[in-house]
Amino acid sequence: MTEFKIAALEKHSGILRLLLILKEKGEINFQQFIDVYRLYPTSLYPAVRHAEELGIISVRIESSSYPRKKMIKLTKKGEKIADHLKAINDIL
Repeated sequence: MTEFKIAALEKHSGILRLLLILKEKGEINFQQFIDVYRLYPTSLYPAVRHAEELGIISVRIESSSYPRKKMIKLTKKGEKIADHLKAINDIL
């Protein structure tokens, strides 16, 4: 039987949107996801945690600003996936 690894992305529907936003914008912080893209914390935080576990995003704390910001960006693996998702999104 074929193993469908993409099923891991289905766990949190926000992951796909998260990847497409990061592909377009690069590195952004949690608050921007909430304010600009209307991803609510109840869906954003689990999606970020799961995406980080999959190794497709990285989260770092920007300590040079106050209050500190959690910055999110794609990893190389995440970039590859986001490229394919963007191509699919463009077709749709």
